[in-house]
Amino acid sequence: MAAPRKSATQVAAREKARAKAQELTARHEKLIDLAAEFFEQQEQAEQVRADARAKADALLARAEEDAAAAIAGAAGTAAAMVASGESKASVAARLGITGAELKKLLDQAPAAAGPAAAEQGDAASEDEEGTAAVAA
Repeated sequence: MAAPRKSATQVAAREKARAKAQELTARHEKLIDLAAEFFEQQEQAEQVRADARAKADALLARAEEDAAAAIAGAAGTAAAMVASGESKASVAARLGITGAELKKLLDQAPAAAGPAAAEQGDAASEDEEGTAAVAA
């Protein structure tokens, strides 16, 4: 048989090279698309984490406010116990806290109840003065 022409061999080699290049290009494009998808998913994961952190921070801030209100209430209750004539040592023992912890609570009590109690006292004295002025 006759050997294929050189140009036919070259054409076949070029076709084979083009097919291989197209295969590599398609594979490369697929890898680029997959990499883009990967980065989008990474970005989405970071967004989910950031949203969760924001929600957690808001929840913790609300919990701290609620806890501060509860502590203020406890301080007011402890102050009422002391104001009823019970000794500080007895109140501390009854509450199961140390004298230092009771002192700390009592220091917080005027700050928590003081302005509200002072406003109520001022309003009551104004009512008395207003009633006395109307009666006179």
